[in-house]
Amino acid sequence: MSKRKIVFAGHDLKFIEHIIKYFQDVLDYEVKVDIWKGHELHDEEESRKLVEWADIIFCEWGLGNVIWYQNHKRDDQILVVRVHRFEMNTKYPKMFDYSKIDKVIAISPFIYEEFYRVSKIPREKMIMIYNAVDVDRFNKPKVNGYEYNLAIIGICPKLKRLDRALDIFEKLYEKDNRYKLFIKGKHPSEYKWIWNDTIQREYYEKQFNRIKKSKYKNSVIFEGWGDVSEFLTKIGYVLSTSDYESFHMAPIEGMASGAIPIVLKREGVNTIFPSQFIFDSVEDVKIINNNNMDLKEFVKIRYSLEKVCSEIQNLIVSLMEGIQ
Repeated sequence: MSKRKIVFAGHDLKFIEHIIKYFQDVLDYEVKVDIWKGHELHDEEESRKLVEWADIIFCEWGLGNVIWYQNHKRDDQILVVRVHRFEMNTKYPKMFDYSKIDKVIAISPFIYEEFYRVSKIPREKMIMIYNAVDVDRFNKPKVNGYEYNLAIIGICPKLKRLDRALDIFEKLYEKDNRYKLFIKGKHPSEYKWIWNDTIQREYYEKQFNRIKKSKYKNSVIFEGWGDVSEFLTKIGYVLSTSDYESFHMAPIEGMASGAIPIVLKREGVNTIFPSQFIFDSVEDVKIINNNNMDLKEFVKIRYSLEKVCSEIQNLIVSLMEGIQ
């Protein structure tokens, strides 16, 4: 029996790279990737070759990639689209042709409901399958002193709310100056669209000046992008202070490493994180040193790569059986 042929298409594959590898190495699919340069910008000649080749088309993000593939796919091919949240505020969901799209995967219960409410995606076309975490990758021993280290991973754009992270850290530092805050990820000046936006730039300059003038300035450490699994070996707490998130992978990866999440309440957050780590406001945040939950096991049961890929695989098999 020949291998099933699947093409993964999208402009940003960071949330699905490990899923792609799993399909190739473990589930034994024949895999190709169509990397787009933007929401609509791609090598059309290459995409045409791939659409001719594939049995299954998997669009990561519901953007221009979906519109192109739905217009070029054959009737005997499966088209699956995975949506996060960003797409909801774009023109593309209104352009979806559900006679060509077999299933839309929403990466959390909240996102499932929002795409139904806002984008009017028919429920019969949707399924909820969580984002996947490669739990083994993050299962590394912690280094000495990790229990005093907090992290915020990714501070761009402004909605990530670095100011709230500083508020939380400031309170802790006043009680115990052994605490440190690690800010990991790209500097906002590395994103032209952020640094050229006056409101965004002024926001970050205000936060950086706040750090520079503070008594804890030497306890805030900036780290560029890199291997997050290695970084997390020194981290005891991962902050999630955003205005909104579709899932928020960073604190989930933190939990997979044994780090405790500190999550501020927002829409849908209760469908992702255990309730004891969700706080109504900065003022309500408490450091939980002795939690009774096995954080690694929680992530493994709900978000493991094996579980998520099995669910996607089962979906594909059922869809393929439907067109045979």
